[in-house]
Amino acid sequence: MRKIQTILVSCLAAFLIFGASGTVSAKMLKMSSQWTENTPGGQVDLWWADQIRERTNGEVDIKIFWEGQLGKGKENLGLIQEGAIELAAMSPGYFPAELPFHAAPNSIPMAMSEVPQATELMERLLQEVPEFDMEAQRNGMKALFFHHLNPYLLVCKEPAMSVADMNGRKVRTWGKDMPRMVEAAGGVAVTLGLAELYEGLQKGTVDCIPFSVDLMVSYKIYEVAKHVHYITLWEGPTNAVWISSNIWNGFTDEQRAIITELSFEAARRDRDQVLAAGEEAIGILKENGVQFHDFPADEAAKWRAANPDFFADFIADMTALGRGEDAEKTIQIWREVVAN
Repeated sequence: MRKIQTILVSCLAAFLIFGASGTVSAKMLKMSSQWTENTPGGQVDLWWADQIRERTNGEVDIKIFWEGQLGKGKENLGLIQEGAIELAAMSPGYFPAELPFHAAPNSIPMAMSEVPQATELMERLLQEVPEFDMEAQRNGMKALFFHHLNPYLLVCKEPAMSVADMNGRKVRTWGKDMPRMVEAAGGVAVTLGLAELYEGLQKGTVDCIPFSVDLMVSYKIYEVAKHVHYITLWEGPTNAVWISSNIWNGFTDEQRAIITELSFEAARRDRDQVLAAGEEAIGILKENGVQFHDFPADEAAKWRAANPDFFADFIADMTALGRGEDAEKTIQIWREVVAN
């Protein structure tokens, strides 16, 4: 009788641990985000996590920690690799050496102009270029989906109406290529994180930043910089939502399918919300005294002509690493997306 009771207790314990489906019972997965909860991207991440919890019947439960509570943007890769967190919303642009393929669309300036182009580009790259998944795996992660940003216009404390006006100005940059774009116009590149932008402008650490109109509202940049210029310095995908390879590999096929489907849904939802937020933000900025300036087309062309050939440089760098074929495929897809 005692033996039967022991067996029953063991079976009950196994049921509680693994559940009726045979999967490991729900565990709270910690996700570190460098963003604020009130941004369009933050709201999409909340929706995404809620939908995953609902569609997996609570088997996958994700808690998001905002504004670098668990780690700053540049710390998140190490935190995932150490197992301190399971997911992160972080920019690959902070890790150009470790994630050069993922960082390229996040870093190469003046190469896209419209938000929907970023959606199409990343969907195609993640599905058609094997190196993207391989690169993430080498770093112990998988990219689930990318967020979007409205075009990063030139935002300054004082007007800039020509390339010559940029000479000597300190401009916030990130990644490998944005500094080269600033330097091509005679500016001084300064690396700052998102949380440092307001104070950086306020204290004169930077004179200008590439930034979108909706993020100007979210981060209250309009309080310290009142001039927006219609020249797109960068457009493309921004931070991705990454998951630990160990966690991903531990999911069932059904759980992975649900999360993959929801990730594509989240990317498109993010695109639509970002576009709507951009339209609304312009009115808010004007109400707060922000002035919008045209940047002459001939001056914009002059700036682009002064830039290095970022695409050619990317292919050359990746070829030196033995990944030239995937680099050429990446740029081919990129050109197709922009041309369409």
